[in-house]
Amino acid sequence: MFTIDTPNIVRAIDDCAHGQDRRLSDASLLVLAQEVITRLSHISRSTPLEVEDIDLSGFCLALTEASGEEARRILMRAHERGANHQHLCIAYIAAAARQLGEWWEEDIIHFSDMSIAAGRMLHMLRDLRRMTPAVPIRGRREALFAAVPGEQHVLGITMAADILREKGWEIDLRVGHSETELCQIAHDGGYPIIGLSASGADRVRALTRTIVELRIAAPRSLIFISGNIVQIEKDIAIRTGADAAAASMDHCMETLESLYQAVLSTGSSKP
Repeated sequence: MFTIDTPNIVRAIDDCAHGQDRRLSDASLLVLAQEVITRLSHISRSTPLEVEDIDLSGFCLALTEASGEEARRILMRAHERGANHQHLCIAYIAAAARQLGEWWEEDIIHFSDMSIAAGRMLHMLRDLRRMTPAVPIRGRREALFAAVPGEQHVLGITMAADILREKGWEIDLRVGHSETELCQIAHDGGYPIIGLSASGADRVRALTRTIVELRIAAPRSLIFISGNIVQIEKDIAIRTGADAAAASMDHCMETLESLYQAVLSTGSSKP
């Protein structure tokens, strides 16, 4: 089922923060929310699809409501009418992002509305994998490891790749690639797991851009985040819509194994 409850992108700016310390500043949250909207809007413009019988304004409003249930029901009804993964991503989520971006520029919606919608769209992109055919299980532990575009600190991810290879994992390590290049690699490679490494809070924007596009290019891949950013932002996976996050090498190995078992479980059941 969908997991589009109020995300931490909103919880972090509550006065009480639900008992949690504030981490990302309001300005950083604004950038993160805007980045999701902007990236999905770009995808919507660059990949036009025929749209029929879609109440886009209604879907946008549902994305900003206190409960995400109506937005979930709208997507589910579209899926039941035959909409595939690409149509749901482009004609609904990306198109809504473009509309919400225009509303924000026109002061029709506020920062809090945009933050709620952005968080929900990130989580919807993650959860839509259940509506795509299962990736064939090749019977081996494998993953794509990549440094977030623009990341200069690659020693950690290189060492992690070498250690995991020694433990029997097949790791395709990629550094120095753009978001577009990484998405093409992920799409062509059919990796069940993708690990993204980032060193600090200044990489949140690039990290979010990459995750948004990977959800479109490789919807069945499970995405986890590693690197120093996980120490700085404890809930970075929730904020960016990733499946998991790991800081230490031991935690990284545990997380990878858990994700691999999840892949096996999904592959052995009907999509």
